[in-house]
Amino acid sequence: MNSLKQRLTTSLAASLILFFIVQSFMISNEVVILSENNIISRLQHDQEQILSAITWSTTASDAEHAIPTLNPSAIPVIYQRPFSGHYFQIDFFDPGFADLDRSDPDRSAPDLSSLQLRSRSLWDEQLPATIDAIVKNVTGPKQQHLLVIFRTVQLHGRSAEIRVAEDISLIESSSAAFQRHFLLFAAAAVLALLVLQGWLINFSLKPLRRVREQLSLLDSGELELVTASTPEEITPLVTEVNRLIVLMRKRLMRSRHALGDLAHNLKTPLAVARQIAERQSKSDDRIQLDAQLQFIHERIESELVRARTAGPMPGGQWKDVQRDVQDIILMLRRAFPAISVELELDHQHPIAADREDMLEILGNLLENACKWGESNVRCSIAKNDAGDLLIVVEDDGPGLKPDQFEQLLTRGRRADENQAGHGLGLSIVNEMVQAYEGQINICRSVSLHGLQVSITIPGNPPSGRA
Repeated sequence: MNSLKQRLTTSLAASLILFFIVQSFMISNEVVILSENNIISRLQHDQEQILSAITWSTTASDAEHAIPTLNPSAIPVIYQRPFSGHYFQIDFFDPGFADLDRSDPDRSAPDLSSLQLRSRSLWDEQLPATIDAIVKNVTGPKQQHLLVIFRTVQLHGRSAEIRVAEDISLIESSSAAFQRHFLLFAAAAVLALLVLQGWLINFSLKPLRRVREQLSLLDSGELELVTASTPEEITPLVTEVNRLIVLMRKRLMRSRHALGDLAHNLKTPLAVARQIAERQSKSDDRIQLDAQLQFIHERIESELVRARTAGPMPGGQWKDVQRDVQDIILMLRRAFPAISVELELDHQHPIAADREDMLEILGNLLENACKWGESNVRCSIAKNDAGDLLIVVEDDGPGLKPDQFEQLLTRGRRADENQAGHGLGLSIVNEMVQAYEGQINICRSVSLHGLQVSITIPGNPPSGRA
């Protein structure tokens, strides 16, 4: 997962969902526990009230055979209504059974009881025998789900077991309804929080999006530096990017200046060597020397141009296209007064390319066209719908055969060895265009019937390649 937004969204969403799941489970469980504790507390209170409602019919001489009875007025009314969901049952045992082990689960209470008191709500039924202090989900009358509390007491020398029960079906259904409602509320809350979280993430990442947009503008040549305001966590990164861009430009300028000085220092002694060679008589040595000097000259020109090529670089802009091209055309008109050079410029905005590279490409193309043209040379610069830069230079010269087109892109090759100059122009242009991952196409001009060179440079070439 490479997206920072996706990472934040996924991690926060997972945290929210996990939190609400745990919270729902805990709250639902606590609600059930609180409800049951409330019922148990009420049953214990009723248990004490029922025990206090027991009266004994006895005489002073026959206390051992006293008969327990219940005072109806001391018993809550709910226990008087048949199958009300509130029940009690008291089992009395003879003294002889007081020492029996009451924890035996196989013991049947009715077999040991000598007397049993029940609530009117039980009607003719009995509560199931239980031995635990609190038992849940006991099946009672009418298939009711009962919560039963059990207690053993000693009354008038007799062992008595009292069970008080309450139907918890309504409580269970209410708890289930509460859990459903709470889960629906939790789900709605999670959705609302996810929406809010998405908005907060988008809002928090706005500075990064602005930086990304400006980097795109920087790559397309519409900006020279990143100027977006950013939070303090991102500011060092933006500052470092701008510093590297400025550093790259300074190094490129130093490199170009150094290469220019080197070219001047090499060309001067090379020209002197040529002049000395030309004063010598024709011989095999002189022919070989001329060839080596020509090779050195071509090699120097090629390597210097290659080293000076900046290629696609962040912030690289060719701002004043028309003025620069007009300057080139003005110089060519002075050098080739018989040639008419036309310019068609359909794009007035800055071009995302290094100015020196573009001037080198156009200079070579127009110079070659003027050398080979008879009277007319045409140059057009435009952008297509995809944003690619299109440069077309054509002349009215003799043109070439189709099988000679590829030769012009090979270093040092010329279509006519008798023509003045060397065959580096188009090969240098080809290498520079490849640095921008562009394409160069050579064909016959339809309008001027000479040679036509078309160059396409992508509108967003990959940065950092040269």
